[in-house]
Amino acid sequence: MNVTQRVNVFCAISSRKLYGPFFFSERSVTSNVYLDMLEVWLMPQLDSDSTDYIFQQDGAPPHWSMEVRTFLNQHLPKHWISRSGDADDVFCSWPPRSLDLTPCDFFL
Repeated sequence: MNVTQRVNVFCAISSRKLYGPFFFSERSVTSNVYLDMLEVWLMPQLDSDSTDYIFQQDGAPPHWSMEVRTFLNQHLPKHWISRSGDADDVFCSWPPRSLDLTPCDFFL
């Protein structure tokens, strides 16, 4: 029997701190799972450390969901970078042909 093991991990980096790693217990990271992690685990930490930050995420499908974008529009207006639509209140949009590399790709 060939069983594939899968681990989904989230980390965030600021100029002062590494947040995580956060290990998802779910087998797959859906938009609802990702949003729950943002609301319950990451944003409370970020907000307790500083209110002056820009949150950047790449173009992964869970990041692009309407629920996640609505949360970021309400919680971080003009303080987030991601794939975005016309109605989103972003700092700037994720470049359409980005190599999809973030500091975590190099740091971790």
